[in-house]
Amino acid sequence: MLKITGCFLILYASFMTGHAVGSFHTRMVSELEELILLIQIIKNQIIYEGTELPELLARCEKRTKGAVKMWLHSLNEDVSGGRDKPFGELWRDSMAVLSDLSAVRADVVEEIGRLGDILGDMDADAQISRISLIENIITDKYERERNRNGGIRKLSNSLGILAGLFIVIMLL
Repeated sequence: MLKITGCFLILYASFMTGHAVGSFHTRMVSELEELILLIQIIKNQIIYEGTELPELLARCEKRTKGAVKMWLHSLNEDVSGGRDKPFGELWRDSMAVLSDLSAVRADVVEEIGRLGDILGDMDADAQISRISLIENIITDKYERERNRNGGIRKLSNSLGILAGLFIVIMLL
């Protein structure tokens, strides 16, 4: 009886490990979607209203959710309190917060880091063209990951169960 209970617990733990991996990928896809929304808000605010950066960050924070919202909140606090540093440096410093809080990969964080250099540096037309380029890059990554998401979830669940079965067979 004890062996059977142990086997079921091993199978359950293995399945949940696989499920956690699949859920992490789904979270990454969701956060990529939030980052695309952020880029679109920034781009539209620059085109149509010419909003200043602190107000722009506050608007973006209100419209996003999850890890992206927490990152923007942290960045907004740094911008409000750090008047002696240039905006690009504050943005770059905040990339560590985004990397720690979110499930997005390092290459996406690097692209978002380039966005901060663009925002604090150029005239509006140059900003729009370079922001559009970053938006296209992140949108391509989002589409690729979104298409892979269902397969990764199924694969991670299956591998979790198979790993559990393998451990149970080895123990018996």
